[in-house]
Formats: sequence, structure tokens, C-alpha cells
Amino acid sequence: MPTIHANGIEQCYEFTGDGAQTIVWIHGIGSNHNTWNDVLPQIPGFRHLAYCVRGHGDSEKAAGPYNLELWAADCAALLDALGIEQAIVAGHSMGGAIAQRVAIDFPQKTKALFLLSTSSRVGVAAEAGWMKRADELEPTNPSLAASNRAVAKYNMDEEIKGVHVPTLIIVGDSDSTTPAGGSVIMSRCIEDAELEIYPGIGHMPLREEPKSVARLNAWLAGFQ
Repeated sequence: MPTIHANGIEQCYEFTGDGAQTIVWIHGIGSNHNTWNDVLPQIPGFRHLAYCVRGHGDSEKAAGPYNLELWAADCAALLDALGIEQAIVAGHSMGGAIAQRVAIDFPQKTKALFLLSTSSRVGVAAEAGWMKRADELEPTNPSLAASNRAVAKYNMDEEIKGVHVPTLIIVGDSDSTTPAGGSVIMSRCIEDAELEIYPGIGHMPLREEPKSVARLNAWLAGFQ
């Protein structure tokens, strides 16, 4: 898998598909660029850029601490290093939080946002859970521990009110990891965001509900 030096680290990435527009895909915590392998062939007409977030997969596992701002800067630097001026930024779970941060910090790089099973804030109870997992992981997997701490506490509600790009938000109403209420909040904060909530669907709508893939493709048709 190719790597490129961007924002001070080696980042692993892969291009698939073909199209005038690029979609950059940001995976969730503990995953890697391969998480999208079964999804991207169902989304034709675009060049897809999937990569491993710092601390994950085959990208460099530089010492923490990590945070959303650092990860967003990594993504923007990767796009620059690959000569991509602007992309549709898509993220799942943790990746969705990073995608929001990219849109906030690097609006010039963000053509549109696709936010999948994610949130713009973390509550107190969830924060305690993330920190507990981080402490448990520290002895054996410090980079994943640093990632857990990075997603334990954030609130971008006010900042995403300044995001003014087309945005599609998809979530399942049976998602216990990122409950649908968080997606409702994002949809109210981002002007003209489109929200789809799928009944009986968990944390992976694009795998669990074919209608979600059709909805995504219909939305993406506006960028071809």
C-alpha cells in the first residue's frame, strides 16, 4: 500500500474508482482504510481516496496525544500532498467527527460533507467510557489509547454552524454507539443539512441498509 509524508508522518492511502470529483473517506476508531472496501464499488462515478488515520492501520503510529484538530490537519495535508485541491469529505463515527473538523478548519478543502453514524459532541457518560477504555488499552496499544482519549471529549455544535457546504447525514435509529439524537443535533446546526434516519439499523448503515447506499448515490449525483 502506498504511503506519503504529510503533516510530519507517513500516511497510508489507496485510490480506487474513477471520476472528476474525489471523495476522501475517513474510517472510525480502531479501523483502517479497508473498512470501505465493500462499500466503494457501490458508489460509481467518483475517485475514492481511503486512508489510515494517524495511529491506525499502516499509517504512522506517532506518539500521542491526538485530537480532532491534528487528525483534520493530517487529512488536509494528505490532500495537499496528493495534489487534491478540494474533496467531498466523508467520515464514519470517529471519522465523521474528523470530517466535521476538516470542514471547520479547512473550508477551502471541503466541497461537501457526508457524515455517517457520528456526532458533533460527546456527553459526560460517554466521556467516562472512552477514558476507561483508554486506560485499559494504554499498556498494550498506546496509539489506540490516544485515539480513545481524543474522542472522549469534544463539542463542535457552535463551530459547525459556520459550515456552509452541502451535507448529508445518515444514521440508524438502533445505533447504540452514536445514537440518532446526535445526528439530529448536527442537522440543526449545519444549514440545509439533509438527514436520513433508518429504523432498526445499527452503527453501519451502508452495510446494513441498501436504501442508505441508494440515498447516498442520489445525493452524490449532484456533484457529477
